[in-house]
Amino acid sequence: MKAIVLVLCVGVLLSCTGCNRSTDDPTAKRVAALEAKVATLEKRNSDLEFKGRMVSSHLFGSPLEKFFGADEFWENPYDSGAADCAKRCTETLLSENKVCEKIADCAQKQQCFKEASERASNCQTQCSQNNQPPIP
Repeated sequence: MKAIVLVLCVGVLLSCTGCNRSTDDPTAKRVAALEAKVATLEKRNSDLEFKGRMVSSHLFGSPLEKFFGADEFWENPYDSGAADCAKRCTETLLSENKVCEKIADCAQKQQCFKEASERASNCQTQCSQNNQPPIP
């Protein structure tokens, strides 16, 4: 029963407000035509943007292609072997220095620091000369 009353009320409301009337107002027609034109232009604009992106990717290449295609990438490669070797030398020096700090006798402590420093220096020299990690 409530549903029937609700449907009747909506039907009366729609018929009273004039939703079914056709409008002959020239302004409304012009607005509708302009809205349709705007929708067409927006679609055309998005199509042109897409085509522009496609053309530019073919003309100028992607950033990844540029990176691998650059001469610098192939002529100046980075080898992390020497840096890794130097890092290992530094880590070894730091750990040996911690051991040296625990020595109570000043002369032995100084001798320990000196020997650790010499080993680290030799390690760094081997890294730079051979680009090979020293064998422990």
